[in-house]
Amino acid sequence: MTVSGLPPYDDNNIFARILRKEIPCKPVYEDEWALAFHDIAPQAPVHVLVIPKGKYCSFADFSDAASAEEIAGFVRAVGTVARMLGLEAPGYRLLANMGNDGGQEVPHLHVHLFGGRSLGRMIPDRA
Repeated sequence: MTVSGLPPYDDNNIFARILRKEIPCKPVYEDEWALAFHDIAPQAPVHVLVIPKGKYCSFADFSDAASAEEIAGFVRAVGTVARMLGLEAPGYRLLANMGNDGGQEVPHLHVHLFGGRSLGRMIPDRA
């Protein structure tokens, strides 16, 4: 088990295979710390995934084991991609699902970046 209590990193998950160029993607941005690419089943006009290049399953795993340079590089990559896609002024949403209960489908840390239209409130006001 990893420090965060998750199973060991699976080197055969789809994002690991994309990072190794075994599976193609439609890239948006890449640097030494992160890769951003279009989601294959977009849920908004802009739907990009940003993944760190390291072997991390969750934010807990990432914040525990990644170097300060990796963390800064990943966070900067997310901001760079939002600016590159022209989302900073109109706004955008970041979403990261963790674990089974959080709806995580690929066991590699990733952030969904949504934009291109009004996304509305994420949680409705309580009556």
